[in-house]
Amino acid sequence: MIKESVYAQTALQTLQKEEGLDGVQLAMDLNVSPQLISNIKHGHRKLQKDIAKSAMTTYDSPEFIMQLLYEFSEGYTSPVLKGRAIEHHRLALEEFANEQMEEAQRILKEVSFIKPPGETTEQEKERIKEVIYELLDAKTAINNLIAILSKDYNISVKRCIKERKPYWKAKGWI
Repeated sequence: MIKESVYAQTALQTLQKEEGLDGVQLAMDLNVSPQLISNIKHGHRKLQKDIAKSAMTTYDSPEFIMQLLYEFSEGYTSPVLKGRAIEHHRLALEEFANEQMEEAQRILKEVSFIKPPGETTEQEKERIKEVIYELLDAKTAINNLIAILSKDYNISVKRCIKERKPYWKAKGWI
């Protein structure tokens, strides 16, 4: 499921912009040649997963990490929302996340999961698929809101996750 390499020019450009890095510094930080960074940045070469892992360990850039995870997982994780219908500002993303969470809550209240999966009709499965769509929309909106809040307020998502893990363990969630 995890790809060995991906074209990551957008992710690298995001990282360089967010971190204020030139190609030489990025190459030094990742222990690769500046030529390789240039080739990846311009879409001439793919980014190998070992270099991506090193970059995700070295830098704490949520948007960069989201872009890489999305590409390496073949779209299993949330993409960075950059379409023309999305205002990439914390207030707009907050409103968008709220709307998506409300939609997900609404459909969760409407659809019943009481029947065992093997006993559901095709029509019921379609409604369950709609639930999944709404949950994916909410998850993507939430992940993008987390990324922008982390960036705007200089709060490390990595650190927040690390600090939150004991709570999740205490609750028996993980």
